[in-house]
Amino acid sequence: MAVATRDDVTFWSTFLPGAVASVPVARRFTLEALHALGQSGANEVAELLVSEVATNAVLHANSSMRVSVWCHEGHPRVEVRDDDPTPPHEVVADPMASGGRGMMLVDTLSSAWGVNRNARGKTVWFEL
Repeated sequence: MAVATRDDVTFWSTFLPGAVASVPVARRFTLEALHALGQSGANEVAELLVSEVATNAVLHANSSMRVSVWCHEGHPRVEVRDDDPTPPHEVVADPMASGGRGMMLVDTLSSAWGVNRNARGKTVWFEL
């Protein structure tokens, strides 16, 4: 885990392997970072959404990931960077299906979200 400050903004960041076991680590890391930033009011939502985005990185991007947490204009922001440039897509899920609701949840429960492409892949972010 790394903590850095840039332009008076404190970033918490960690690198995780592209394995299913990294998803609960991403959840714990996010909760710890939010607590350290004094932003623990939305823990349950943050925990759910980072689980969805980190799971996408593991299952769809088949990639390691970097999870970062910081505040953007007073709103907690969580970012998950992976090595696949393909953006996630929202799926209208079959209510009986076991998956396919991740980005729908991100869209519904976050105050904002987006995807930024970078040289090696993409960063999916959401704000609470």
